[in-house]
Amino acid sequence: MKVVLLTSYFPPHIGGVEVHVERVAHHLYRRGFEVVVVTSSASGRGEFPFEVRYIPSIPIPYSPITPFLGRFLEKLDGDVFHSHTPPPFFSSSLKKSPHVITYHCDIEIPERYGIFPIPKTISQLIVKRSNDMLSKALDRADAIVATTKSYAETSRLLKGRNYHIIPNGIEMSEFEGVEAEKEPIVLFLGRLAASKGVDVLLKAMKYVDVEARCVIIGDGEERGSLEKLAKMLDVNAEFTGFLPRRKVIEYLSRASLLVLPSLSRLEAFGIVLLEAMACGTPVAASDIPGVRDVAREAGFVFPPGDYRRLSEIINEVLSDEEKVRMIGEKGKRVVREKYSWEVVVDSLVELYESLV
Repeated sequence: MKVVLLTSYFPPHIGGVEVHVERVAHHLYRRGFEVVVVTSSASGRGEFPFEVRYIPSIPIPYSPITPFLGRFLEKLDGDVFHSHTPPPFFSSSLKKSPHVITYHCDIEIPERYGIFPIPKTISQLIVKRSNDMLSKALDRADAIVATTKSYAETSRLLKGRNYHIIPNGIEMSEFEGVEAEKEPIVLFLGRLAASKGVDVLLKAMKYVDVEARCVIIGDGEERGSLEKLAKMLDVNAEFTGFLPRRKVIEYLSRASLLVLPSLSRLEAFGIVLLEAMACGTPVAASDIPGVRDVAREAGFVFPPGDYRRLSEIINEVLSDEEKVRMIGEKGKRVVREKYSWEVVVDSLVELYESLV
């Protein structure tokens, strides 16, 4: 079977959807499927065992513009076409069948990009146009995939539609044999963007009254303002920037709590929660659709932006080593049973086979 995967971005471009599509492609290829990934040239180029085709694009923030996309997609052949959104262009431009759409999240435009504000009128226009495009694509799709039930139920475009729940996954082999003594580390791992709510974590640390060190791994347009906030609050926070994968996993295994304080529906799942759970680390995340489904498996949720409640969770977890151990063991078990890529791709293959 030839499976064509379509995505606006693909590694080495960084992001959750990018990782998701790369892992799906990798596991399908390992199982003997013919795999072709179609993406924009804005992704950058990497070395892969399967075919990757790059469409010339204009690299603007959040969504590359691909002027020749429709013409390119007309010439594609395959047994199953599987597109990933957002952005909307690849899903809406494909007119072939059978077409599976994985709807990762609703489109949300942040209030600013770094120091530059984004006018609300422009944001609303982009969202409306994107939703119109996606709605038509979803109408034509042969199958729709959502990664969590709570996100699909609250989505502007998925509400009332039929869909399959197939979650994100992680590579369990990456975490085999990972053992480390827990330390009083509260960890954030991700892009330093306004929607990630890292300021909420820093404010929470001000009210933590147990021994704790906040480690923030990642980089992004908000790093400078977050470092200033940490100094102003006088909290024990270390900004590491990007780290090698080996070092990231080491921190995930040493931490006593991973926090995902996102404020936007752009955070529809939170793969980093699974990675922490695979390392036996409890998690705490904003009580937002999608993310809450994962966090509750082995951790805590708190109202978005509620740094006082988050500080209570941090105090509770870091003052009880046995609680850290018990929640950590549960997380390892849940990830192995429900979220390994082998299990996830089993579900995708079953869906593909039902359509051809």
